[in-house]
Amino acid sequence: MFLFTSINFRRIAIPGFAILGILLNSCSGLNETPLPTLYPTEHIPTVIAMTLEAQGIELGTEPQPTTSPPLLPSQTPTVQATQTSPPSPTLAPATPVPSITPNPPAANQVSIPAADIPVSINQILDPGAGSKVLSPFMMLTAIKPGDNSAVRIELLGQDGQLLMREVRSYQSLEADWLTLGSEISYGINSIAEPGRLQVSIEDEHGRLKSVSSIDLVLQSRGDQELNQPDDKLENIVLLSPRPNLLIQGGNLRVSGIARPRTSQPLRIEIVTSDGKIVGTRQVSVNTPGSNQFGAFAIDVPYNIPSTNRARIQVWEPGSTIPGIIHLSSVEVLLSP
Repeated sequence: MFLFTSINFRRIAIPGFAILGILLNSCSGLNETPLPTLYPTEHIPTVIAMTLEAQGIELGTEPQPTTSPPLLPSQTPTVQATQTSPPSPTLAPATPVPSITPNPPAANQVSIPAADIPVSINQILDPGAGSKVLSPFMMLTAIKPGDNSAVRIELLGQDGQLLMREVRSYQSLEADWLTLGSEISYGINSIAEPGRLQVSIEDEHGRLKSVSSIDLVLQSRGDQELNQPDDKLENIVLLSPRPNLLIQGGNLRVSGIARPRTSQPLRIEIVTSDGKIVGTRQVSVNTPGSNQFGAFAIDVPYNIPSTNRARIQVWEPGSTIPGIIHLSSVEVLLSP
């Protein structure tokens, strides 16, 4: 069952002295938004926050950055494939192109130890990247999908054609982490060709929450050569915005670190709960070397008519095979 939360704002009668007391304790990081209302303009963020909290909607407490990006790493050591697996996974039942804006390196950058980079919520454990496979072969993943979500397992051929797809749905989960085992079958006309195996997690509104993928060599005959998996760290880490922040003003700062597999810029899209893209940009990543993390930061303009639970998606496009090779996201409360 898909759930959609509608937020209704009601005019609240509050005595003058009460408003003054609330303002002294309100969050100062919200942008001002001119709206036709009986309240003074500077009181609007506080009234919105009070109304949402009264309806049981939890908001983030950190302010939205509006100036320079946070201090980000310029050098991060390459992480070996010996990272710790997710805790105690259990077997799950089967069920328009914008202009490119370069990202200037941040001054006074600092290194972030590998131990401080989170593991991905979407991991392909077997086979490893670059493996030579024969149909059928077994795939093993570890994921943290969340309630009311769907997981898609897909195999793409060299021209992006879909060779295999499996969809699993989850309404509620007893465990945070799940391990999925799938048998992947395909048919190709050539002796061998490149392919991409990918796992996508969708939220309750059908929006992409996470995408992970590996490149493979698909064979019609020959011997399998299976590589060990890479480390389990997240490839795109979003530092801003934080989850559940209330953001206003028509402009959103997106920043983080990433270790892209290609030289292409990252794509950023702001997607509302009804699937509409209300803001999009591209941003380059400055990496110090292969398989190392680099920083990115950019302001993304957006335009929405009313407050909405929006998902900020940051993804890397494929080069030889079209599509998304990696995607990370965060959900925020977006207001005009």
